[in-house]
Amino acid sequence: MEEETPISKPISVTFNLNPLTVSVEPLSSKARVQTRAANTADVVSSISYYIYNATTSNIVAKGSSSYTPGVDDVPVDFGKVTIKLVPGTYKVIFYAQGKGKGYFYANNFSDKLYYDSYFKMSDKEVFYYTGDLTVSAESTNFDINLPRMGGLMRLNILDDLIPDVKKVTVTISEYNRWYCLGSSGTDLQYFVTNTYEATLGTTKMDVFDYYVTRPQNIAVTIKVLGVNDVVLFEKQLTVPIYDNRRSIISGNLFSTIGNKDFTITVNDLWGEDNNINL
Repeated sequence: MEEETPISKPISVTFNLNPLTVSVEPLSSKARVQTRAANTADVVSSISYYIYNATTSNIVAKGSSSYTPGVDDVPVDFGKVTIKLVPGTYKVIFYAQGKGKGYFYANNFSDKLYYDSYFKMSDKEVFYYTGDLTVSAESTNFDINLPRMGGLMRLNILDDLIPDVKKVTVTISEYNRWYCLGSSGTDLQYFVTNTYEATLGTTKMDVFDYYVTRPQNIAVTIKVLGVNDVVLFEKQLTVPIYDNRRSIISGNLFSTIGNKDFTITVNDLWGEDNNINL
């Protein structure tokens, strides 16, 4: 009589998620020094995960936890995920969302991960990890470090506003769909353009921040508008975005409407600067 193969029972597995808030990664070096956040809830307000079969790509577990800072209480054990899994090898995706006014969400992730499953993103700080792990009776507790993915575009205008300026707009063109299971794992598609209005203070324009979730070159157009939206000045820039770095556009904009010289500084804190004079 043929002996039956025993069926493994699910066991409790815990994942401890740690956003990495600092990464010193000079452009000339592959070295990376990462620092964990002291408190996960101080850095991110939403955590999501997908655990799927390494062979079939069928999703065996998924979930999320989120709260609104300043409105909701932080969920109990925020940053810890405990689920039941049958011992075996799995592929995992964990991501957490921090600052930014936009979004980062999954599409076509219903029952399995497909070649055309993708993330759609805009103006959102994201910490992300993907990899393989093996669950066994001796291995049920995992620390998952989430590096910051993508970078920040910052527009920092140094001079004072003048009365003629009524509005400043920032137009950003970027790829906003990322196919994480594409042949390279970094496939970007779907080029989109959106325009945002910067905030003008009493004497200066506020710093304008925009999170770009995947490394790429983005096109940025700055327009200074007067009465009846008459264009007083327009500047077009190509801004490189790197993982875990800020690309800072800075210079005088209002003091003399005309040709302007800007500097794009790429730095990390978040480090070595890379200055690009235009």
